[in-house]
Amino acid sequence: MTDFVALSCPSCGGKLEITNDVERFACAHCGREHIVKRSGGIVSLSPVVDAIREVGIGVEKTAAELAIVRLKTEIPELQRQKSALLEAHSRPVRNVNWLIVIPVVFLLVMCSIATSQSNTTYLIIFFSGIAMVIFVVWRLSVVHHRETRYWEVTVGAQLKSIDDQIAEKNVELQRNQKVVSS
Repeated sequence: MTDFVALSCPSCGGKLEITNDVERFACAHCGREHIVKRSGGIVSLSPVVDAIREVGIGVEKTAAELAIVRLKTEIPELQRQKSALLEAHSRPVRNVNWLIVIPVVFLLVMCSIATSQSNTTYLIIFFSGIAMVIFVVWRLSVVHHRETRYWEVTVGAQLKSIDDQIAEKNVELQRNQKVVSS
């Protein structure tokens, strides 16, 4: 003969009789499913929803732990890619000083020669030298601007993409660390 245990449904309060061999059942009054828990001679009921929630929490923590391991390898890899990109494509920085020195020296030499000449020749050489300095500086600034713009469009865009990925992965890492620590 099977022993019965009298319990009340945790959902609706209806009277239930459960045999020793039952581990899961539905309440005859409200239809909610329950799991029978037996521990130390005590029999209790737990709604299946609670059991599923507990399993869900465990699965979520496990997934977060795996994500943390993955992210801790992906973030340094992205940082390595960024360093390699910067190393391969250094930002264009022109040292224009030495290119300006040449016309200035030319201008000084011409001025010293022109001092022995007439004032008109002196002025022509002087203004020619100034025009040369202005032209060289203008040309260097145009080239520098073009190189900088090219760098920003190509390498700069790649660096921004990598920085954005690193930021997203850091946010994801923090979120997963919170799940694991809760």
